[in-house]
Amino acid sequence: MKAAAKLGLEQFLTYRTHVLNKLSDRGISERYHAKLDITLPEARVIAAVGSFGPFSIMDLARRANLDKSQASRAAEALIQQGLVRREASSEDGRVVLVSLTREGRALYRKVMPIARKWNADLFACLDDAEKASLGRMLDKVIANALAERG
Repeated sequence: MKAAAKLGLEQFLTYRTHVLNKLSDRGISERYHAKLDITLPEARVIAAVGSFGPFSIMDLARRANLDKSQASRAAEALIQQGLVRREASSEDGRVVLVSLTREGRALYRKVMPIARKWNADLFACLDDAEKASLGRMLDKVIANALAERG
């Protein structure tokens, strides 16, 4: 039997990236909750809309890396809190866009430093060359995965 065939699950790159993703989500989620009393999906909505919005719920889900139902629930919770608003698209009145309110923009300015700090802490074990190399490798793998999807 070839050595590759003997690899245990914990040796698969996809398994390891999934473990890292879960650990990362848990860690950043705890920070958002402790510092801002918001959920991870809410923080992702704030970050995505603040960085790239306004968005339809479908586009928001893609940009925030959430399921459509997660994006919709998080946006609705933020609307109820007065942090996000719904408005008709000027290009297509059938499309509803979500954008940040003034209070939402203030929260965005609190969310992003937490995200930057978490990212810096998570990768602090790598030097600058390793971070750059890992970034290029991840970009390459992501591009390949997207190409495989068709």
